[in-house]
Amino acid sequence: MRNALRVLLAAAFLAILSLACASPGPPPAPGEGRAVRVRSAAVALDPAAPRRTSLGRLTYLGGLELSSPDPAFGGLSGLWLSPDGGRLWAISDQGWWFSAGLSHGPGGAPAGLGEARLGPLLDPQGRLLQGKRNRDAEGLAAQDGGFLVSFERNHRLWRYPAPQGLTGRPQPLSLPAWLTASPKNSGVEAMAVLADGQLLLLAEDATGGPRTLGALGDGARWQKLSYRLHADFKPTALAALPGGGCLVLERAYSPALGARARLGWLPAEQLKPGAELAPINLAQLLPPLTTDNFEGLALVPDPKGGWRVYLLSDDNYSPMQRTLLLAFYLPPGPWR
Repeated sequence: MRNALRVLLAAAFLAILSLACASPGPPPAPGEGRAVRVRSAAVALDPAAPRRTSLGRLTYLGGLELSSPDPAFGGLSGLWLSPDGGRLWAISDQGWWFSAGLSHGPGGAPAGLGEARLGPLLDPQGRLLQGKRNRDAEGLAAQDGGFLVSFERNHRLWRYPAPQGLTGRPQPLSLPAWLTASPKNSGVEAMAVLADGQLLLLAEDATGGPRTLGALGDGARWQKLSYRLHADFKPTALAALPGGGCLVLERAYSPALGARARLGWLPAEQLKPGAELAPINLAQLLPPLTTDNFEGLALVPDPKGGWRVYLLSDDNYSPMQRTLLLAFYLPPGPWR
C-alpha cells in the first residue's frame, strides 16, 4: 500500500512539473492584444517580521503578488516602467508582451495593476512566433520610444521601433558570435541602453565557468567583455543610470538554498571593451525573505532624490512559483 501511495505521489508531482513546463495555450490576437484581469495581493519583505524594510542599501517600499485567471499570464522576464512609474511593460518567455497601469500608495508602495493588456510578440514578417525555441523572450530595454528584446534558445536581438513598440513588427539586429554560441538556455538575459547610447548585453552563462560573456556595441558592431560570476548567481537584468553605469540583477536557485537574488552596481568606468565587469554588491534577497525567480529590473526617479528599484519574478507558469513585483528605495550614489 505504501509503495502504491509513493507511485501515485510521484505521478502527481510529475504531472505538476509537466503542466508548469507546458505552453499555456495559443496566444491572443496580434495588434493591441486583449484585456486581462490581474489580481494583486500585498506581500511583506519578511513574512516573519512584516515591519522590516531594510535590505542592504535598499529600503523596502512594498510589493505585490500578481495572478490572473488568464492562462497566458505569467513567465514574465524583462521589465520597463515609464519615468513616472505609472505604466509598466514586460515580456514573457512564451513570446508575449504584457502592459498595465501601476498605481501606488503612500510612500511609493505598489498598490495594484489596472488597464492590463496581453498580446503576442511578432516576427519581422508580422507572424506569430512559433515554438518555444523562437518564443523565449528574456531581455527588455527601451530605446528611442520603442523596445529592444533579446531571445534565448534561438539567440537573437530584435528592435521593436516606435510608435508601435512591442505590438508591432521588429527589426533584427546582429548578435556577436561569442553570444550566439551560448548554451540554448543561458543566452542574453540582461540588456541596457547606456547613458552614452551604447548597448550593454550580458549572457546568463555563456561559458559554464567562473565568468560569463557580454558585449558593448550599437546593434551592428560589438566589442567583447566578460562578467565575473559570484557563486551560482547569474545576471538576468540590467537598468541604466542616466549619469552612466547601471544596476545589475542576478538570480540563483538550488534545492537546498531556494531562490535568491542580488542587486549590484556597475560604475561607468568599468564599462569598457575588454573589461572584466565585477559589480559592487548593494543588496541580497535570500530566504526566508520574500523571493522568487527574479528576472526583471526597472528604475524610476524618486521625488526626494535617489531611485525606486522594481524587481519582477518569472513564475515559469508553475503553481509552485509566484509572479512578484517588489519596490525598493535606493538613495543617491555613488555606492562604494
